[in-house]
Formats: sequence, C-alpha cells, structure tokens
Amino acid sequence: MKKLIALCTLGPLFVYVYVQSLLLERPAVNPPAPVASPAPAPEGSRIEREGLAIQFDLRPAVGAGPVEAQSEALATFTLTDARSGQPVRGARPLGWMSLREGQEAPTDAQCAEKVKTFLGGLLSVQADADMNSYFVLALNHDNTLSVINPQLAFNRTKLRALVTLSAPAADWALHPDRSALYVSLPTAQRVSRVDLRTFLATASVEVGRGPARLALAPDGRTLWVGNDGDGTVTVIDHRTQKVLATVEVGQGHHELAFADDGRTAWVTSEGADEVTVIDTATFEPVERVEVGRGAVAIAASDTARAVYVANGRTGEVVVAHGRTLSVTGRVALAPGLKALRFDPSGRWVFAVNGARGEVTVLDASSDSVRHVLTGFDSPDAVSFTDGYAYVRNTGGARISLVKLASLEQPGAPSVVDVQVGQKAPEEARVLGSAAPLVPVPEGDGVIVSSPADKALYVYREGMMAPMGTLLNYGREPRAVLVLDRSLGEVRPGVYSTQVRLKEPGTYDVAFLLDSPRVVACVEQRVGASDQVKARRAHRVELEPRFDATVRRKAGEDHVLRFRVVDSGSDRPVSAEEISVLLFRAPGSWQWRGSPRAVGEGEFEVTFHPPGPGQFKFLVGVESRGAPLGSLWPLTLGVVQGAGPQVADRLSGGTHP
Repeated sequence: MKKLIALCTLGPLFVYVYVQSLLLERPAVNPPAPVASPAPAPEGSRIEREGLAIQFDLRPAVGAGPVEAQSEALATFTLTDARSGQPVRGARPLGWMSLREGQEAPTDAQCAEKVKTFLGGLLSVQADADMNSYFVLALNHDNTLSVINPQLAFNRTKLRALVTLSAPAADWALHPDRSALYVSLPTAQRVSRVDLRTFLATASVEVGRGPARLALAPDGRTLWVGNDGDGTVTVIDHRTQKVLATVEVGQGHHELAFADDGRTAWVTSEGADEVTVIDTATFEPVERVEVGRGAVAIAASDTARAVYVANGRTGEVVVAHGRTLSVTGRVALAPGLKALRFDPSGRWVFAVNGARGEVTVLDASSDSVRHVLTGFDSPDAVSFTDGYAYVRNTGGARISLVKLASLEQPGAPSVVDVQVGQKAPEEARVLGSAAPLVPVPEGDGVIVSSPADKALYVYREGMMAPMGTLLNYGREPRAVLVLDRSLGEVRPGVYSTQVRLKEPGTYDVAFLLDSPRVVACVEQRVGASDQVKARRAHRVELEPRFDATVRRKAGEDHVLRFRVVDSGSDRPVSAEEISVLLFRAPGSWQWRGSPRAVGEGEFEVTFHPPGPGQFKFLVGVESRGAPLGSLWPLTLGVVQGAGPQVADRLSGGTHP
C-alpha cells in the first residue's frame, strides 16, 4: 500500500487514473459496485464495511486525558472480522485526518473524493495529519540532529525539529518500536536517549570512555555500547535506562552484531586478536574467536548461520558458525577493507575495500568469492533495498547501484552509477561511521546524506538522478535514518502511528484499505490546548516599518524597525516578550534575541549580514500564543558589500 504514495511522483493524471481504478473497480468475478454502502455511517468512531469492523481511537502520546491541539497523539485503527471478532492481520491501511469544514459529516461519495485528493499528492490540498508519512533524521557534524519532514509544501521550512545534544554524536540506534533513538556521545562519555514522540533528549546514561558504536538487541530490550576508549562494552536496559553490565572485550574500535536469533552478541576489538562472544541473557563471555588484530567490520546472518569478520589490516574475512562459535572458513582478500554487510536474503556478503576502490561479493552458501566489482571511488559503505545494493563513493559525488538479481547470473553483475550532489563526501570536515544512506519506506530507493553539500538527496530506482533535495540548514549530515510514521501493526489487528494536530475542532478521519476494498470516514474531536487558547484570546499582528524588497549590502549595519500589537489585549507587548530570529537560508549563520523598544509597540534590531544571500526575518510572541514561525516571515536579499565580509554580528540581542 505504501507504493501508492510513491506513485504521486509520476504525475497527477497517472495518480488520478490509478486511484479511480483502486476505489471504483472490482475483480472481474464480481459485478462493478460502488466503493461504500449508501447507508450513512454509524455515529462515533466504529463502523462496519465489507464484513470488516473498523474502530478508530485517538489518545495522547504522553499521559492521559483528551487529545488537545498542538500535542502529540497516537492514532489507532483496530481491524476485526465483523462476525467472528478475530483480528485482521497483515493489512496495509492508509489514513488521513482533516479539519471539517462546516457542520455536516461527509457522505460516502465525499469521503471517497477526499481519499482521491489526498492520494493525488497535491501540495495545495493536504491532510492536517497524514498517517502514511515519514521523517528523515540527520546526524550532524555539530551537537544536533535534524528532523526533516520531506512531504511539506515547498514554501515552508521542512525542518520539523532540531534536537540539541550535550555533545557531538558518533552513532545512533533506532528502537524497533520507533519510540526512542539512542545516540552515542564520545566526548561526554554518555549515551543520550531521544524521545521520538516529542523529539527531545529525555535521558542520559554514563557509560565507558569514548562510546561509539551502538546496537539494539533484536528483541529491543537492551542497548549495547562499544566503548573505544577503555576496551569495554556497556549493556543498558531500554525500559529503565540503567546499566546492566560492563564487559571487558579488548582495546580499539568496536563493531557489534547479534547471532543465533539474538542469543549471542559478537564484539570486535580492532586492537585485539579476538572477537568476544557474549551471552545476551547472562552478559557473560562464552567464547573468544581468533581473527587476528585489525578487525574493522562484522556481519551476521541467521539465514546462513554465519558470522563474517573483516580484517582491514590483512584483508582476510573470517567465517564463524553462529551457533557452534567455531571458525569454518577464511577468505583471503586485499588489505583496506572498510565495511561488511549481508544483503536482505542473507546469502550475499558485500565486502567494501576503500583503498582499492572495489567491492567483493561473497556467497555465504559456499563461503567463497562470487564477484569482484571494480571502478569505485574510495567506497566506504553499502546499504540495500530488495532490488539493489547501494555503495557510497567518498571520492566522488555519486552512488553505485548493484542489481541483486544479477549476482546469480553468469557474467559480471549490473552496476550503474548515479550522480548525487555536487561535492564528494570526502570534502566534508569529517566522515561519520554511521550509515550515510538508508532505504525509503516504500523500499524502492534511498536517501543519501551529502555532508559536503550540507544536504540530503532522495533517489528512486529507475531514475538517472535524485528526484529531490532536502536542505539541512547549513549543517553537515554525517548519517541519515528514516523514522517511518505510517500506520504499523503494533499488535494483531491493531495499526497505530503518531500524529500532531495544529487546530482544535471536529476532524474527518479517512480510511482506505485495498483488500477488501474499503473507503470510510469517521469523526474525531480534538480540544484546544493552552497555546491555542492563548492565540485565540490574543490577536498578535506584525507590521514591518522597513522595505523588505530593498537589497541590503553585506558587512553593513541595517536597522530593521517593526511594530507588534496585540489587538485582543489592553496590555502593550513588551520587548522582553518578543523573540526575533534571523538566519541565512541555506546556510549556518543565524541570530536569535530580543529587540530594542523605541516607542509604544515599536521595536528594532540592527542587522549586520556577514555575506550575500537570502535571509529570513521571523518574529514571535510565545506568551501570547504566537511562537516563532506563526507570524508571516519576511525574506531579505543581501548583496556583496564594498568591504571584507568578516563581521558576523547583530545588535539588539545576544547570539545563541
């Protein structure tokens, strides 16, 4: 069902025809029938269609009570057989919420039209809550994580949130239930937990020295942390955030993998000769497998019942049995290995050699070399969809696609290069060790982080270039991951995701299922939050006293005077209540602070742009229900000045 969202990129006409066939056609064995019954839907959030009972519930993501606008909520569809009451498993529902216009609930025909419109992907007509969406997260070069919504309209910022950490991050691990993200902070000797419902760092756990690689156990109960500075691994309880064990494993950088259905954790130590195998129930070492000093990568496959370890110094790949823990083979490759990954089938192992610019494909069924692919430019990472392996080239602005179906065929596999961005990743400050490219939720493409371009690129299979660019607002994205917020089956027959609704009122909840074909709408009330109540009680208005269309010169002072009034209150707005944000888009320069009061309702700041470009000017009055971004922003054009552009200041407030 997620494929429907991807079809929007093929054009409105194609989508319209496709959706018509989805909603209005039946299999040939049955005569044509309308989408939904002509009978009106029952009141409330439970309906029955085509022998299916559909229950919709909305509750706060944190705490209890009624759902309020401007807060995170969990939206849940429960699907059961209308007669037997048995849960309907393995369904792929789609859902949307839209604020109702008028008093009347939509008819069945109007409901079907809503679904067609939402599937059409028009930026001008979007649902208030799309339950089929996803966020893109970027691990940045500084101490931040960017949360980007790639489906927002072009005239608004796509930045959903910016998570600030106590130190720069090295690696991250997403919990299987998508509720939390763990981030390692080497210089702080801590691991931070980010709540993905609120996008806030809510916990911090002290671990060993130099924590780097993270891995969550397959059951999601424990987090394993490789401490590169003291030769240990820390095990953390996901539920309590308490340290359960610290295990000595050997010196150097650590890589982690789980084998035997999660019963054992395998930990490499680059400065030691052995891989430590740890029982995940007792946290006790059960074996130390000899691999030689210089282990840089590890990969495990329960399908092949094998664990592969790559030695970057010698170029040897050691193969061990996932259950007996014994070495079953050794494959001699060239020195310079960097990464090792199994494909989704668990048969093919990709060994990436950055020094030689090649990728060796090993067949796990025989522990032998099947293909040696050349022509890469300092490759360092590989990721997979069902159809392709994607190899990043750090020496060039391109990715290389290897068709997985061609690996079993005689002759050389199919390899295609696609240019991604303008600058090679190696031009960035430092390359990270976390995954720089990740599959999109639909499984037919990837999102690639380009740290030198300070952007992320969206690529769909079958295209000769990326289909979209996501700016990272002046930060270098060292790694990327996808937070899938589409409806997922959390329990048998229960499909849930997280939503956020901006306005209170009555919402129409639209539901689509392709088998059996069901289109239906129910209603849901959402209350007003304190922030919304404040905004309604106050009527904050911004009136610029300067001409935003005038081109200003870089390196010079420019006074920006403006008026802020609250027509819903007798109390004048003070300078202390106002927040001003100026930033260059794209770019890393920004300033945030309070203005100077120059008269009743009149304020100003002195803008000293550091260089040419486009700058955004935003004003907010949080205490009166008008946070930054709620009042219409102004764009200021800045051209090259006469003098050197070295200043980076703005008077009237303080730098962040």
